[in-house]
Amino acid sequence: MHGKDMTLEVRNLGKLYWPKNGKTPGGGIQPISFSLKPGTFFTLLGPSGCGKTTTLRCIAGLEQPDEGSLRLGETVFFDADTDALVPLNRRNIGMVFQSYAIWPHMTVFENVAFPLRVEKGVKRDKAQIARMVDVALTTVGLAGYASRSATQLSGGQQQRVALARAIVRQPGLLLLDEPLSNLDARLRDEMRNELKRLQKQIGITTVYVTHDQHEALEMSDVIAVINAGVLEQMGSPREIYDRPRNAFVASFMGGTNLLPARTEAAVAEDARQTVRLEAGQDVSVVFPYAVPAGRKIAVSVRPEAVQLAPVGTPLPAGWNELIGKVGTSGFLGNMMRYSIDLPTGRIEAHQPPDAGFAEGDAVSVRFAADKALGLIDQAA
Repeated sequence: MHGKDMTLEVRNLGKLYWPKNGKTPGGGIQPISFSLKPGTFFTLLGPSGCGKTTTLRCIAGLEQPDEGSLRLGETVFFDADTDALVPLNRRNIGMVFQSYAIWPHMTVFENVAFPLRVEKGVKRDKAQIARMVDVALTTVGLAGYASRSATQLSGGQQQRVALARAIVRQPGLLLLDEPLSNLDARLRDEMRNELKRLQKQIGITTVYVTHDQHEALEMSDVIAVINAGVLEQMGSPREIYDRPRNAFVASFMGGTNLLPARTEAAVAEDARQTVRLEAGQDVSVVFPYAVPAGRKIAVSVRPEAVQLAPVGTPLPAGWNELIGKVGTSGFLGNMMRYSIDLPTGRIEAHQPPDAGFAEGDAVSVRFAADKALGLIDQAA
């Protein structure tokens, strides 16, 4: 399978769920399009209920879309125009879900061998099944675990068994629906790195669903940020973090400070311009995307881009300054996290661990103009 072109093509794929009143859609996904080259790690990222799992289920064949088309390589999974529909069991897809669905009454070997035994139209002898299971278990670091009972496994080991079962048939596509969410924080970090390594080693196109921004940033080649069924932005992790398309994307990608502001006229892409915050201060910002006239905006400043200094400290050229008061502070080991009260509201600042500001101190809040982004605020 991997020798062929296994590009995943999704075109205008839409699926809406209608409540009993039949008047307004109750969830789902508005038409979404993307093309994934073989071997891409693609993440659908967004809050709960945004439509990311619906998209995954449509790709898997667990849901039938209302419109659009789906193709993996030369195989058309779904096409609304031609009524083409390939059932789930003929899509050659590996899947791992939030609950790993490991069968407790089976050994590790039998859990992983299960897809090989039930695959329709394919007969494999015992030696072939044993070889394929051994390869899958070795790939996920569980060589020697075949005879163990599934009930003797840790959470991380169960996760690896679920992965081995998903890849044992060498599928053309791997779908992962929040597979790390049941693990503790340390194990989640460990499995994050392991998953990425495995995916690169196998070279399989992967569609990953998560609401965890750190997972998405660390693991993905391409991220699609979804909000209320709408694809807000798609791009590389760095592109989405550094050039968010709007205030929602900025706030969802790792957290940011959003300062309400306004512009008097339309602004061109990549323009640097002075805007007035709602509290009255003027700040110089960069607009990564064009903003039409009359739209409310928010100035996005990441906490790590904010510097604090005693009031009266000289300001670097081209920087903005706001005067505030330290509200709260917290020591996080590798940094201090400060919440600063401003006339515009609160702003969070991440400072070195030896920063010595006390609650109630008046401080100069400063940030470079190119670290302040003028973004459309859809919530406004």
